[in-house]
Amino acid sequence: MRDIPGGDVINCCRITIVYDSEGLPGFKTGWGFSALVQMNDVSILFDCGWDGNILRHNLDRLGIRFADIDKIVLSHSHWDHISGLAEALSDPGSRTTEVVAPSSFSKNLKAEIEKRAELRVIDGPEEIAPGVMSTGILGGDVKEQSLVIVCGEKGVLVTGCAHPGVRNIVSRAAQMAKPSWLIGGLHDARAADMPESLDRVVLCHCTQNKDSALERFGDRASIAKVGETFVPQF
Repeated sequence: MRDIPGGDVINCCRITIVYDSEGLPGFKTGWGFSALVQMNDVSILFDCGWDGNILRHNLDRLGIRFADIDKIVLSHSHWDHISGLAEALSDPGSRTTEVVAPSSFSKNLKAEIEKRAELRVIDGPEEIAPGVMSTGILGGDVKEQSLVIVCGEKGVLVTGCAHPGVRNIVSRAAQMAKPSWLIGGLHDARAADMPESLDRVVLCHCTQNKDSALERFGDRASIAKVGETFVPQF
């Protein structure tokens, strides 16, 4: 949060890593990814990791119940991003949770989700909640959506695995807000694929070229740990 001329304040959001391979003391880790996005009065769980029990434990440590989550956004259909969904929808209070999934999900998977939640299917760019946008599905063999949290003219880009390519995702996100933060799994993206103008890079989950990204961005980059909360400041 920072002051701007006129005395106004921009307070964007809070993003907490709740499932990943490294964690702070007291949090459980595993292969997969999930992040909790809190924007104004809306709580959005982005992906669910693999093991729902690990996801539940980590949210409990943060004082968050599944029933507190308003929406669950799934980036793509790989097991390490969606397998925790059944546990996330297991609480009676979460039966009205909206699940936002790419249209590329199979007919059977969509049907199973609809048994437990309200399903919203995404094709193109679309508002998920005030100030939170989906990039819409991108990619070829692996179709994937990412989140763009809009804070004025700048934005936070949150990716699951970035299978469609970081350059493609950043290009789409820039239609909504200039990406100033990049958080999430980046798969085999090279550091050169990431805009030099980024204020912060948080390397999560499947990112293979972490060392080169840390070298390029210096103290603007870090490797995420479960339990860490990030508050972008613009």
